[in-house]
Amino acid sequence: MGPVGQRSEARSILHVSADTAWADVFAREISASGDFTVSTAPTVTAALDILDARDPVDCIVSDYTVPAVDGLALLRSVRAQYPDIPFVLFTSEGNERVASEAVSARVTEYLIKDRFQDQWDELATLINDSIAYQQKQRSLTDSASRIKILLEASPDSIAIVQDAAFSYVNQCALDLFEVTSLGAIADNSVTAYIAAADRATVARSLNAIRTGDARVDRFDVTATGHKGTRTPVEITAISIEWDGSDAILLIFRNISEKEDMQLELRRFRRVAEAAGHAIYLTDADGRIEYVNPAFESITGFSSSDAIGRNPRIMNSGEMSEDYYESLWGTIRSGDIWEEELVNQRKDGKLYHAYQTIAPITDANGQARGFVAIQRDISDRIQQERNLQAQKERYESLFDSIRDAILVANTDRQIVDCNPAFTELFGYEPDDIKGKHTRCVYESAEEYEAMGEAIDGHFGDPQFTTIVRYEKQSGKMFPGETNVYYLRDHEGQVTGFIGLIRDVSDKQERVTQLQILDRVLRHNFHNALTVILGNSEFIQNETSGSVADSAKRIFRTGENLLDAVDKERQVTNLLADPPAPEAIDLALLLETLVSAIADSHSAADVRLHAPESCEVSVPPEIEQAIRELIENAIEHSDRVQPSVEVTLERSADETSVIITDDGPGIPEMEQEVLTGEKRIEPLYHGSGLDLWFVNLVVRRADGVLEFDENEPRGSVVRIVFSTD
Repeated sequence: MGPVGQRSEARSILHVSADTAWADVFAREISASGDFTVSTAPTVTAALDILDARDPVDCIVSDYTVPAVDGLALLRSVRAQYPDIPFVLFTSEGNERVASEAVSARVTEYLIKDRFQDQWDELATLINDSIAYQQKQRSLTDSASRIKILLEASPDSIAIVQDAAFSYVNQCALDLFEVTSLGAIADNSVTAYIAAADRATVARSLNAIRTGDARVDRFDVTATGHKGTRTPVEITAISIEWDGSDAILLIFRNISEKEDMQLELRRFRRVAEAAGHAIYLTDADGRIEYVNPAFESITGFSSSDAIGRNPRIMNSGEMSEDYYESLWGTIRSGDIWEEELVNQRKDGKLYHAYQTIAPITDANGQARGFVAIQRDISDRIQQERNLQAQKERYESLFDSIRDAILVANTDRQIVDCNPAFTELFGYEPDDIKGKHTRCVYESAEEYEAMGEAIDGHFGDPQFTTIVRYEKQSGKMFPGETNVYYLRDHEGQVTGFIGLIRDVSDKQERVTQLQILDRVLRHNFHNALTVILGNSEFIQNETSGSVADSAKRIFRTGENLLDAVDKERQVTNLLADPPAPEAIDLALLLETLVSAIADSHSAADVRLHAPESCEVSVPPEIEQAIRELIENAIEHSDRVQPSVEVTLERSADETSVIITDDGPGIPEMEQEVLTGEKRIEPLYHGSGLDLWFVNLVVRRADGVLEFDENEPRGSVVRIVFSTD
């Protein structure tokens, strides 16, 4: 038999493809590459109908993937009826299994799509060569012989059935049915070699083809041999013509491996359905065949959106072509690909993923598809970026702080230092890093003292101390050092940061202030002792205006002595700032108010406070509150001064409120004490009492506030953080 029908001058091509867009491209490109006319069949049934119609067909070009059956089944059907027509498999299924089966089924040519830049010229040449080759083969043997040769060469079991009986079986089919010749099964129906549970399926399919209700069918059943061997098979049934009569071509394909793979796939899917990472499967060409729920959640693409499409639907445009070439080159060579990438969700938003892609291979090691696992690492990437930004801010701050900074590990080895440290100590960073911190202390005693301080404050976030250091030049200096503990996520100390400030000038000023204080107090006390003694003598020895003047001198002298004592308190507070102590402020106020009420019997002093109130403040806070209460009493213009002391506590603040009904504190003095005004030459304060109070409050990290009482008097608040 020659080509179906009579050839026209142009070569007639039957193109079998379910992809209409691709079919249009094929018709346009192949016609431009040679003298060809193209007929397109979207299904195997349509292709067989064209062949049966005896329309001129010089060559068949088929895709591997077609509805109902694959291109190889179509090839065997064609070979059983039209052995002289060249058959070219033009497919994207570029693997050895497909190629091997195609060659066994006597495909004329096999070409992989997109393998050549000039693929259309290559295909046109193959078509022309195939037609010439097939014409030459026709002269060598008769058509019937060629058909049987082709069917015998098939690796699949092939049988031809007419009137429900076998008319032909190849050797593979004899082996499947466990018989030695056609005669052994000629009197049996096909269903005799099918498992009982599947016989109805086979009978129904064969009847549909026999009556013309179907042209092609495919189904999975279990074949049973004469000796009882059971083999899972995929049967492709196709209506053909055999020896001039209607027949059914049966192709039995062993799917034992396929069933094993399907079992593994079902197991895989059960695991994948519960996985938190995006998982998807593709075929060998990269078409998505399965996605798990996490894929839908992470990418925004539903299974219906993704299945049948290429993973390019997630392409963000952020990755280079080289990236994808390397990816495909790796997995097609059988290796596993692992890499980070930036993908795009369905809504257009980008996300970072860590992707692992591995080939899925058959028993021969050939890739049948690929499995990809994507872990969304967007949060980690954002965290890394935040950490990098924090690191850059830290480095900028680290380099710009004017105090010397020294970073050490728990062994007290120097890890890092800032430029201010280099400037203060004279060491270059590379010279000091890795050395022990003892090299910067004045003596071993100072080094040991700092070690004891570090051990003693492990439970605190930081502490401050004065240490004597030694510069590289050998010069000694006192350094006020704030030590902060570096801790890991479990709270374990991993190192220390020391902020060091040279306080040589400050200590010198404090020393001079203390010397001046001692000298002045000594001289003041001596001079005032003389003045007070003489003024008291004059009061006792005189009367009238002279005695009154002496009395005023005595009172002024006492006030000066009080001021000198207050100056001493302020000087001591400035020279040696006290450390905060934990106290019960409610108990302290109760004791203090009771003592003041006893010593000022004419005054009405009352306390409103909770039972307890734990705070951490300098011990001088007691003297500061005393000064405020006594100041309100002593400056009152009432016969019975009234003072109320209230203690209030909230989650954020603790307040001590002193309310009186006196003449009030002058506005100018309030503004100077609160910092709202600078001290002018015309300012005359009432004394050092409020200065002392304000200093103590500031040392406690608190605030001193003033307000007017209604209808008269003052309200003074000491407010500091509860923490």
